[in-house]
Amino acid sequence: MYLTALELQNYEKDIYLGVHLLEQMADGGYYKRSELATALQLDVRSVQRLLEELSKKYRRFTETDLLLFEERGQQYHLVIANQMMEQNQFLVDLIRHSVTYQLLNLVVIGKARTVSELSQQLFCSESTIRRKIKALQRELKPLQLTVERGVVSFQAAESVIRMYLSVYYWRLFRGKDWPFAPLQHDLVRKISNAIQQFFQVELNPIKEQRLKYLLATHLLREVQGYSFTEDSIYQQTLVANSLFQAFYQQVSRVMPTYFRNKSALSNLFLNLLTREEYYHVPAISQQIHQLLRQAPFSVMDEVAALNQVLKNKINNPKTWEKFQALQAENYLISGHLYQRLFPMIQFNINGKLFWTKMHEQQAPLVAFITESLRELGESDSILFGRYLSVLRRLPELTVQPVLRIFLQTDLPEFEENIIIDELRQFLSKNYQVVFVNSLAASDICLTTSLLDQTNQVPTLVITEELQMTDYLALLTLLQGFGGKSF
Repeated sequence: MYLTALELQNYEKDIYLGVHLLEQMADGGYYKRSELATALQLDVRSVQRLLEELSKKYRRFTETDLLLFEERGQQYHLVIANQMMEQNQFLVDLIRHSVTYQLLNLVVIGKARTVSELSQQLFCSESTIRRKIKALQRELKPLQLTVERGVVSFQAAESVIRMYLSVYYWRLFRGKDWPFAPLQHDLVRKISNAIQQFFQVELNPIKEQRLKYLLATHLLREVQGYSFTEDSIYQQTLVANSLFQAFYQQVSRVMPTYFRNKSALSNLFLNLLTREEYYHVPAISQQIHQLLRQAPFSVMDEVAALNQVLKNKINNPKTWEKFQALQAENYLISGHLYQRLFPMIQFNINGKLFWTKMHEQQAPLVAFITESLRELGESDSILFGRYLSVLRRLPELTVQPVLRIFLQTDLPEFEENIIIDELRQFLSKNYQVVFVNSLAASDICLTTSLLDQTNQVPTLVITEELQMTDYLALLTLLQGFGGKSF
């Protein structure tokens, strides 16, 4: 599914457990309730209740009596295990019908402003609404969600609300749904096209949908009366900027009347500049750099300062040249701008889950980046992920687990050397590959013939030059391998 249970862990417990259960059964196998209970760390009765509740929700989703689970004896099988589209649509339906989502949506679109109104519209007690709001306050901390005298509202700056909600809705749906029902999709599409034309880019369908979410959040907040009236020093600087003036002239033509003021459009313009894809054309990129050199942005100074810190810590001219050759300047600049504007939003679209494996495998690199950011007063921010993306491309800064391969074939030496070269190239990103002369000293064995049936070393049999199926089999063997030494 497009969203994992782990990403929903802090969203709503029932959905988290339901998706976790579906993940456990996604291989199409048959499972006893006791096996599922162990995997989900629940008792058997809770699993039975979860199976029944999911089945009920699936019947609501399909508006039929189709089975979600097939029962055979004491075992259960997920009927839609091989139907990825059906699973994704069902996941969307689960989220949309959750009390947490409906509560947030009513507050955002302005259809309910008080605990009492939310209670009436969601058919829940006021105590339940207050409990859900308390959980949302933790999840939506940067929005400063409050309840004062029964009135529910966001206390954060409007610029923060718009960016945060656009990211939050995207993380929930990833373009699988349009959670902005009051807005005409054609209007948002027209504005999206105008923005792409201005920056001379053609976004792929997923990035275009991401842009539409950003636009829809801005438009929705504006049309619901949450006007962007902030006259910050950022907006004042933009008004005199030639690139923004050209943007305003071109994009305002397709904007609805209620969204043509320069404050709102300048905020949208800055939001776009936190995404690297709008730096695509060199002439435009140079103008963006020039803008971000000015106060109060001073982003280019911040990038230069961190570069100096990295250069000193790397302390190797050749490695530093490799870093500069990676051509990641605009990627890092846009990240610094995001951090400057939204320091309270400590995740990007994919959150921290994207880097979980890298955290585990490259602890020294993680420490290196953390220390470098700390020298400039930064901590756990979006910048961490950006610099991790870049610096992990430098072998000198990564510590790869050693993978010892025992290769034994009846192939001619030349063909065997081809396999050795291809393996080194294929595995170079994640492993330091060493070919050893004995099976006992190896972590994995590749051979053209199984000679020892009692062999305890994971073994892959090859019969010709390595094909994609062989690489996939090799990756399967390596799952969970952490290396014997570093």
